[in-house]
Amino acid sequence: MPGPRDAAPCQPSRWPEDRGGHVWPKDREVVVDDGTRIRYAVRGPVGAPWIVCVPGFLCPDTFWRDIGPDLVADHRVIMINHRGTGASTEAGGGPRPSGADGYTIPRLAGDITAVLDAESARDVVLLGHSMGVQVALEIWRSTPEAVSAMVLAAGAHRSPFATMYGSRAGDYVFPIASIGIPALPRTIGNRLIRAIELPLAQPVARWLRAIGTATPWSGMTAYRAHLSRLDHRSAIWTARGMHDFDATGWLVDIDVPVVVMIGTMDGWCPVEVARELAETVPASHLEVIDGGSHTLPLEAPDRVIAQLRGLTGRHAATA
Repeated sequence: MPGPRDAAPCQPSRWPEDRGGHVWPKDREVVVDDGTRIRYAVRGPVGAPWIVCVPGFLCPDTFWRDIGPDLVADHRVIMINHRGTGASTEAGGGPRPSGADGYTIPRLAGDITAVLDAESARDVVLLGHSMGVQVALEIWRSTPEAVSAMVLAAGAHRSPFATMYGSRAGDYVFPIASIGIPALPRTIGNRLIRAIELPLAQPVARWLRAIGTATPWSGMTAYRAHLSRLDHRSAIWTARGMHDFDATGWLVDIDVPVVVMIGTMDGWCPVEVARELAETVPASHLEVIDGGSHTLPLEAPDRVIAQLRGLTGRHAATA
């Protein structure tokens, strides 16, 4: 499992590859064993309960916009950028992605474990959103002594391509895309990614149920701008890491409290998948949010905060 070689506070202006999308500027970094530089921020009172925000697929801090500021009043909160996103470098630490092996779910989990080691953080509550559910589960599997509880929102414990929209079609289409897209010239691939900035993006995202009617479009501005700056190869390789991950066989071994949150309108992670996760993990609770979509932390931040506070014992904000 990757471990830290160095961890130190740094100024955000030092990150020339910073793609933006921050709730808090990333002012710390840890360099893991393959040379990747993972940038992150830590806020909140020293000695307060730890919460680690584990982002989703290609997500910077956007989805913590309405959650983080509340929690830092009485929690020690870590916000991290996965490799290839936000201020963190591509796998290997260079300006270009090093290859698909650098973007697996165990690799992403190892990056966060390295941050926990650098900060001497233990008994943490993991908040995972979307792909962050897979990463949070892998952090527990690889470092169970570091985790005290998990809130898993709008994410699957196995390949989402096998169940999205209640169909297995993605399971057959994705392997083809995962080979073809990295082979595209960088100029073409990046132009495709920048299409997310077009005005048509909002109605298309709603039609695909990637966002819901309650999702504040203003909250997605920084996210869309950040997406337009990503490398198409590391994006598809990260998706391949999601496709290859499956925690089904060891969910029953999880021995910490888990809250599974899902929206009834989430096409990317159907309610049935979340229910399977909740019913398999022994000490778990399922919260279904009527009308919620895949962007639950933006749509229902108060409910996410309430679950986190319930797990840490901090039931009321002090600010």
